[in-house]
Amino acid sequence: MSARTTLIGGLTVAVLAVALVISGFGAALAVGGAGQKAAATTTVTTGTNSTSSTPYVVTLVITTNNVYNSTVQAQPAYFMLGPNGLESSANISLPANRLIKLVIICYDDGNASLVLPNDNVVSGTTGNSIYVTSNDNVNASQGPSGIVLNGGQNLTSVPLSEVAHTFTVPALNLNIPVPLSSTVVAYFKVGQAGSYFWFCETRCGFGPDGTLGAMSTSGWMTGSLVAS
Repeated sequence: MSARTTLIGGLTVAVLAVALVISGFGAALAVGGAGQKAAATTTVTTGTNSTSSTPYVVTLVITTNNVYNSTVQAQPAYFMLGPNGLESSANISLPANRLIKLVIICYDDGNASLVLPNDNVVSGTTGNSIYVTSNDNVNASQGPSGIVLNGGQNLTSVPLSEVAHTFTVPALNLNIPVPLSSTVVAYFKVGQAGSYFWFCETRCGFGPDGTLGAMSTSGWMTGSLVAS
């Protein structure tokens, strides 16, 4: 992915906390082998109603300096933030029939082209919107006395030049574009228990069209969303 030349603003406290977790894992995570992107199939079973009134929180972290193999080397990857630090995103578990609060913390500061032209548009979330912070183009501007911080912003789409990755689940009509160097918060609900295929819709891998490597390997830029 191309490097961003604009200055990225300070990250939120939540992002800084995750940075401390990431530093404990070393500068690179070595994972070998490339997979092929599977068809977007869904296995659905009967779900049960939840009595909980609070959202179930899932936090994902996108890092960039992950060694794919000795030939490809650095690739971006999604990780889950668990009780013991960063975990594989190959199988993301969450409850069915309960409001999900998805937090995506993106450390990637380079944009990539989209597979489909409308993948920068939010869908499947509450209000078909996301809340974005920690991105200069969203929460800061240049004023007469210096930088002016404006807080976060609700977005229904992200400019094409600002999209680093997406979190996309076709079977749920869920598409969350993730801006460069940002923290994204989205709310959605999975109505039925089952296993749903998720992936990133930017050409963030390697090869002639950018769809190999991380983009087609489970636990990197694709995997399963398991609702039970």
